[in-house]
Amino acid sequence: MNSLSKIFDKFYLKQWSIGIINETIEDVIRNKKISKEIKWIPINNNYQFFADPFIFKSETGEYSILYEEMDYNKQYGIISQFKLDSTNNVVEKEGILDTKSHLSYPFIFYENGNMYVFPESSANGKLSCYQYDSGSLSLQFIKDIINLPLLDSTILKHENKYWIFSTMRGIDSNKKLYIFYADSLLGNYTPHPQNPAKDNMNGSRPAGNFILVDDNIYRPAQGSGKYYGSSIIVNKVIELSESKFEEEYCFSITPPKEEYYNFGIHTINYVDNKIVVDGLARRFLPFTQMKRYFSNYK
Repeated sequence: MNSLSKIFDKFYLKQWSIGIINETIEDVIRNKKISKEIKWIPINNNYQFFADPFIFKSETGEYSILYEEMDYNKQYGIISQFKLDSTNNVVEKEGILDTKSHLSYPFIFYENGNMYVFPESSANGKLSCYQYDSGSLSLQFIKDIINLPLLDSTILKHENKYWIFSTMRGIDSNKKLYIFYADSLLGNYTPHPQNPAKDNMNGSRPAGNFILVDDNIYRPAQGSGKYYGSSIIVNKVIELSESKFEEEYCFSITPPKEEYYNFGIHTINYVDNKIVVDGLARRFLPFTQMKRYFSNYK
């Protein structure tokens, strides 16, 4: 994108929302595409967006989504929760973690019957672990895991070790992949000797939880070669050890052109036969953008 295009692009409002799909992740991997209809959660506020959805199922069988709720008036994101009914409508919305500093990508990991959440908090320069409390609908702080400004940290348990995949805040935030490993979920974590394990605008930065299908491990990653969040790249992990990491490209997921949120897609997660994604809408709203800019400038 040239300088003039970048200036003109600022007159467009970009707004993420969350889509829900009644489809199994196995079908998506085997067919190399999303085939079912996407039901989008509506947003009625130009100064807000919903992104980075992670879906989970409660002990009572209800489905909920943890996600980033961004408010441009606050200038930072919080972690919120949607509760869904049987037809994927939102029946309850609750903010569950606000640190007064930007939070996003609430990665979920289960261990010993507990649900842990590792929200992205690179603005604070660290990755922290929280335990989800279903009774109070809150996240209880457990421990700081790595004192680095990691982005979109995604954890895999593989061959009795825990592997964190992430990029890092800075000029290469969408390009350089870093891996860390440990013998326990809460660390201590060791940097992988190949770091940065990948150096590519397409297929480095994590885009959701690992996917296990037909004895293969797939890693969704962001495709940002065209622009940030333009697509999801699905990679297959070929080798992962303390000395080597290798993966290969499988296929890409692009936003359906007929959808309202058709400008970008950069997260995919799943549970049972439900998949959640986020989609980006781009609308020409110069006065809204100018108002937001001068409000933030003050």
